[in-house]
Amino acid sequence: MKSISKQLFFLLIFLTIQNIYADRRYFGRSYLANTLPAKAFEFELWNTARVGRAEGYYYRFQPKMEFEYGITDKLTSSFFFNFNSQQTETKTVSTKEFSFDGMAMEFRYRLTDLGEYFVDPALYFEFNYSGAEVEYESKLILSKRTEKFVSALNFVSEIQRDVVGSSHASIFETTGGVAYDLTPGFSTGVEFKYHSSFVNIYGAKANSAIFLGPTVNILTDKFYFTINFLAQVSGSPSTQTGLELKGHEKYELRTIIGIEL
Repeated sequence: MKSISKQLFFLLIFLTIQNIYADRRYFGRSYLANTLPAKAFEFELWNTARVGRAEGYYYRFQPKMEFEYGITDKLTSSFFFNFNSQQTETKTVSTKEFSFDGMAMEFRYRLTDLGEYFVDPALYFEFNYSGAEVEYESKLILSKRTEKFVSALNFVSEIQRDVVGSSHASIFETTGGVAYDLTPGFSTGVEFKYHSSFVNIYGAKANSAIFLGPTVNILTDKFYFTINFLAQVSGSPSTQTGLELKGHEKYELRTIIGIEL
């Protein structure tokens, strides 16, 4: 299974190395209200690394391959493959070899024309299935461009259902960022994430954490590349120097490459 998953991962990369489309992602966590033009087709390769827990060594690597299609100028659909590996020496979390981790469908709808109002709004829905777990995620996306500044604010709600155990968990998240175009092809900025987990469907709060860090975006006529680093700055309940390191990692690093098909 490990060998088949790796072959699928690298085969999909090979099949999508063509021209790069400039559907630009300024941030690693926060979406803009922008959508693909009608009939445009794009591939994105995401890589997320999560490092550091309360005890022992912990490293989790989560690649994702996303295929986006512009149904209309305002409605974009996506289909993606998730992968996962986890190396750890902790007592509470087990090591997992690199493997296929499920598929998902995503729809993003822009409510207005860009620049029509003081803020650009969009709605987002994602359905994720991995066999043992089903996830439903919705977002309210707000973004704005003013000359060389780009800002975004996302409100996220996620319901997770354990199919085997018939139990539920839920997540509320807020992400946002501000970026500045130093040149037409290079921007830099800062991004934050507030993440909180709940027992059942928004029952008792289990834990929460706040992350903050820089984000950089590079755009050329052949590709765009985004890299975002987040460090946890506070968490509850605190497990180490004011951080929550049982349900959250100490550091997160994400890269995104966009490719036109």
